Amino acid sequence: DLSEDDFRAGLRAYRNREYLRIGTRDLLARASLEETTRDLSALAEAAVQIAYEYSRAQLRVDYGEALGEEKPGRRPIEFVVLGMGKLGGEDLNFSSDIDLIYLYEYDAGMTTGGRKGQVNARTFFTTLAQNLTQTLSMPVAGGIVFRVDLGLRPDGTNGHIVNSLSNTLLYYESWGQTWERAALLKARPIAGE
Repeated sequence: DLSEDDFRAGLRAYRNREYLRIGTRDLLARASLEETTRDLSALAEAAVQIAYEYSRAQLRVDYGEALGEEKPGRRPIEFVVLGMGKLGGEDLNFSSDIDLIYLYEYDAGMTTGGRKGQVNARTFFTTLAQNLTQTLSMPVAGGIVFRVDLGLRPDGTNGHIVNSLSNTLLYYESWGQTWERAALLKARPIAGE
């Protein structure tokens, strides 16, 4: 059971090792520009997936699993991280931040309960998105894992950090600007379910 600081330090060390490997291949001309940007994008995807799994596992301890209310049987509500911009297009470079959008399946449902009790789906996924962003971008010894930019989410920095799928679709259909819809051309699921 790793502490959050130990987990972030380990994730940062993993990123540093991979940056060294990818950078060495690039400097020795053993990889094309396309291979390098694809490798950097794959590294970011892996880091986001690992951070997501850790963050969700931590929340399960505190609040239990977020379950939907559909019948028959309840199942965990799914969450997805969309890579946008250079990450979505697999064009990441060494100095890029990662543009992310967080979505969850739907609002109906509660968690099963944990050491801190129960919460509704929106609260669970808002906390998950905040923890995931913090895990990736909070400084630890030697720096951060990745700079995270959430500005491409619905309603930009004024919007919720995470949205349900139905609210997101409604936003883009009703209020989204043309440039926001165009930015979705590079959207690609990179972590979560």
